[in-house]
Amino acid sequence: MGAPFEGIIQDVKGRVKCYKQDWVCAICSGVSILAPTFYIFFASALPVIAFGEQLSRDTNGSLSTVETLASTAICGIIHSIIGGQPLLILGVAEPTVIMYTYLYNFCKNTPDLGAELFLAWAGWVCFWTAFMLILLAIFNACNIITRFTRIAGELFGMLITVLFFQEAIKGLVGEFSNPKVEEPSSEQIQWQYTNGLLAVIFSLGLIVSALKSRRARTWRYGTRKLRGFIADYGVPMMVVLWTAVSYIKPSTVPHDVPRRLFCPLPWEPASLYHWTVAKDMWKCGF
Repeated sequence: MGAPFEGIIQDVKGRVKCYKQDWVCAICSGVSILAPTFYIFFASALPVIAFGEQLSRDTNGSLSTVETLASTAICGIIHSIIGGQPLLILGVAEPTVIMYTYLYNFCKNTPDLGAELFLAWAGWVCFWTAFMLILLAIFNACNIITRFTRIAGELFGMLITVLFFQEAIKGLVGEFSNPKVEEPSSEQIQWQYTNGLLAVIFSLGLIVSALKSRRARTWRYGTRKLRGFIADYGVPMMVVLWTAVSYIKPSTVPHDVPRRLFCPLPWEPASLYHWTVAKDMWKCGF
């Protein structure tokens, strides 16, 4: 396994050699760096928003898109500055959501904790997890990766992909439901099916148009520069376009059709209490 800190020292020495070059090349590359930047931004943000909504549903609002977006942004900035890898995809995946859902259910069913101490409990879990990861790094536990074949990584990647598909399908099916209404009227039922149909149209429209735009360089029409621009910026452009289309509707349509994600700003009262858990962590820890 090697001496303690040996792996960390080797990683630092390896990064120092190309740290300056990575940033200088990125700054001097001009506008060409914007294409991968936008792509990585949306590749990180969209899953975070989707899984943040799922976390909000599974934890009864204790964790939501506000926390997932803020944590991803903070970790991404720290990793970019210290690691010198600003185009690394960071975010939330389904196994993380499952872990927090299990923690919430455990707290809710434990009399000494309760749902009100979920954030404090999760904070302590993250603290001890970070401590154990630091110990593993110090004692070069990452060297054990050489004992695994490529199929292990491919299987885990396939698991993440299947969970992405599963959550996407569940989300589309959920758009046809009427949220928290005991006896919906016939008009409400009609609008809930309209909401589900719009969700299917927007989802398939975004997927198809984004895939088509990625292949713009092979098109036979348009100038070469235009095709390159669409291929580089097509995905974020399609996200913005279909989001704008969702706001185009007659005034007679209810305001909650299509249904939208509620995401308060981090400094608003609806989310401020999430950032004041130090006292609860002390209570939960002792």
